[in-house]
Amino acid sequence: MDCKEILKKLAIDHTSSSTTIALKMIDCAVDMFGDDTLVLLVEKIAKRQKSMAVVVNVADRIISSNSKEGLVKLKNEFAKAEEEAVGQAFEHLKRYNFIATISYSKSVYETILKVRPKKVFVSVGHPAREGELLAENLLGEKIDVLLFEDAAYGVVADEVDCFLVGADAVLDDVFVNKIGSLYLALLAREFKKPFFVVANRFKRLEGPLKKLYEIRHMDKDEISRLRCDRLNQYFEYVPLRFVDRLFDGG
Repeated sequence: MDCKEILKKLAIDHTSSSTTIALKMIDCAVDMFGDDTLVLLVEKIAKRQKSMAVVVNVADRIISSNSKEGLVKLKNEFAKAEEEAVGQAFEHLKRYNFIATISYSKSVYETILKVRPKKVFVSVGHPAREGELLAENLLGEKIDVLLFEDAAYGVVADEVDCFLVGADAVLDDVFVNKIGSLYLALLAREFKKPFFVVANRFKRLEGPLKKLYEIRHMDKDEISRLRCDRLNQYFEYVPLRFVDRLFDGG
């Protein structure tokens, strides 16, 4: 498949992670540099994938790049950004033995692998059960896990040392993460436990890029087939004032 076709498919890809889409964009941009259709294809991806801050940021960098060397540098910067954010989180969290999280953040997963706490507390993560997948992967790495229903964090909050979550986007005064993250932030305050976020700098949207971002609404029938008004969104805004520290590598 040539890069034009790959870029067209990335615009409607709702399965791959934002990191995967961003890396494919950069690789194709390197191959297609100088092609008149590159900017149009990348702009289309940014508009169609506006719920992915990383994709929006990388698309903007590709569009503004004036050399192939600049795109190669962007790829290296992108890879380094995640490493720096996780490294920063590790240095701060390495003293914590009992960590609670939600959903499946690659940044959180990599941080936990470095910290190697005594136990990780995570809910199943309905409807896609991302938390269950995180638990399975952590168990494979010989890290103890307590898995529970999504609404049960209050039952275990007294046992944890801190809450650690990822972010799909970071804006001026809020971050975006899996539904339930706001509940965790409020719970952390109630139980006087620190609440941390790990999100590399490509997750932050600034200037006009902030206006592009939008939380996707999912199929209402996934919630219920009752003919009442239904809300189905996987992500929510959480005020940054609830965050004790944001690890972004900076």
